[in-house]
Amino acid sequence: MMRLSELFARADRLALDHALETPQRPQFHTLYVGTRGRGEIFVDFARVPLGAGKLTVVAGNRVQYFAVTPGVDAWMVLFAPEVVPPGAVPAILAPAWEVPSLDIPPEDQRELVALFELMAAEQRRAPDAQQVALQTALLHALILRADRLRGRAAAPSSPALERFFTILERDHARTRRVAHYAKAAGVSARRLGELLVAHAGKSTKAVIDERVLLEQRRLLAHTDISVKELADRTGFAEPTNLVKFFRHLAGETPLAFRARYRAK
Repeated sequence: MMRLSELFARADRLALDHALETPQRPQFHTLYVGTRGRGEIFVDFARVPLGAGKLTVVAGNRVQYFAVTPGVDAWMVLFAPEVVPPGAVPAILAPAWEVPSLDIPPEDQRELVALFELMAAEQRRAPDAQQVALQTALLHALILRADRLRGRAAAPSSPALERFFTILERDHARTRRVAHYAKAAGVSARRLGELLVAHAGKSTKAVIDERVLLEQRRLLAHTDISVKELADRTGFAEPTNLVKFFRHLAGETPLAFRARYRAK
């Protein structure tokens, strides 16, 4: 854990192995509790608020990069998936949270900052037999408090939608068939479509296609794989079909998209 201002200072000293404006795809999760200023971080190519009074969460495996803004600060903690509290995946780490940031009420802000300060104090102590357990307990408390805030702010989601997004995360590179996802969600294709229109204002096919496109964009921005490899990785038998799909949804070719993001 550290302050965001410390990360910015390290970048200024060229003490990092990459520029903060360069797209990265870490496997760990990052949770920010803003303390000063207002800025933003890009998560899966969308602007996400960051700074004073904001809880911002970047789940692992999402592409991210910073819009470095002087004066913005936050406590930040990076943690591996293995240390997430046992049980259901917290909503703050759900793949369906498109803009993963929310306002923190003042009383919750004080308590979240207090948890960070306890974690920082523990991190400064000389290691002993209790330190790992204490750090883990404090992190779990922080994650659960953040998840409680998310639960208060979000509209309730149906179990069928939760199943749909879970299966979509697992199977998007294997199939784009609506019937597959409706069956996995335990509802008819028509009912799934109604739920998604109410939840996201989009058809089931549009949501599935957008998830496939997101994976393609992530891979293009963060790896050097060829278009043929990209087709193999995202469920297209022929590269030409992938290029048509990508151009139709993104308005540009895969290589043009890569060139734009590699220029950052």
